[in-house]
Amino acid sequence: MKILIVRVSAIGDVIHTLPALFLLKKQIPSAQISWIVQKKAAALLSHHPALDRVWVLPDKYLYPAQWKATAHIMRDVKATTWDVIIDFQGILKTSLLIAQLKGKKYGFGKKHARSSWTRFFTHHHIDPQYTNIIQKNLSLAAEVVQNVTQEASCPALHTLRNDFNLFFSEESKQQVLKWLSLHKTEKIIALCPNTTWASKLWPTSRWQELLTLLCSHFNKPGDPIIALLGTSFTGEAAEKLLPFIQEHKLPVVIVPKMDLLTTACLFTHAALVIAPDTGLLHIADFLGIPSLGIFGPTSKKRHGPFLTEQNVKNCIQVECPHHYQKTHTKNANTVAEQDCMYTLTSKDVLSRVVRIIQGV
Repeated sequence: MKILIVRVSAIGDVIHTLPALFLLKKQIPSAQISWIVQKKAAALLSHHPALDRVWVLPDKYLYPAQWKATAHIMRDVKATTWDVIIDFQGILKTSLLIAQLKGKKYGFGKKHARSSWTRFFTHHHIDPQYTNIIQKNLSLAAEVVQNVTQEASCPALHTLRNDFNLFFSEESKQQVLKWLSLHKTEKIIALCPNTTWASKLWPTSRWQELLTLLCSHFNKPGDPIIALLGTSFTGEAAEKLLPFIQEHKLPVVIVPKMDLLTTACLFTHAALVIAPDTGLLHIADFLGIPSLGIFGPTSKKRHGPFLTEQNVKNCIQVECPHHYQKTHTKNANTVAEQDCMYTLTSKDVLSRVVRIIQGV
């Protein structure tokens, strides 16, 4: 039984699909499961023991500059005869991939595919009821299991959760341990300000205030150190904080450039991860690491932490009428007065951080 998962991006979307991989592997243990993914999220999957093979497409693989590389990879994918092909994304760029492949194709129906017309590229589609996107993906995987095994029952999420993991190389583990030893700490409070949409960002001034408050509160021996991540990832939110940290001589440790999987390994030593709706937040939840998510235009119920009960409770939903808009106005040059995320204060976040760290 050869199964191909198609979920090419982004980091958070891949994390939201991983539970479906483990469901498929648990219910069809003899299956050889492969995955097509873009380069930016590939580190999460490469060399993972649950996967038989991972095909890595270039980022922006439909751009003319990448056509040759994409065609070369797809020739290799097409050489395999697939029993099952699952499109967990349901958009143009995944439909163009699965259209080239032979095998029984599964996807979401008109109501739940991100582009409704993509259902014409699949043979079997479902419209599941769900609250969180992880449930949606699990429903599609369960449909595949039922069709393949003729068994309608699937394990409960809390049982399946015991099998979730990422595969950390020995090199990643040693790099993290060396960095922690250098800073004489075993635990960090990880701040990850970067995210993709301008509307998801918590304002720079709020992060500056929070940094000051955190450094003042967690300053005793044995306290976790404050660590800033993101200066080596796409996005400017973390970089904007560097002059402020230097000017005020704050004892904030800047995490050096690490690949995605090594960053995930670092999170296993985090007392808390603080981030807006971004891939790093979802990695923390997948690993069962305490997190505090800040959501505005996107829904914390639909796209927020789901696998760790306490992380669900810790999530903050800022009141924002600009649902799933990339800016808070029609004008991309949003001014401060129009940014809904300003309503969340640094003191509000600090009080939550303290309660989480203290286990209250």
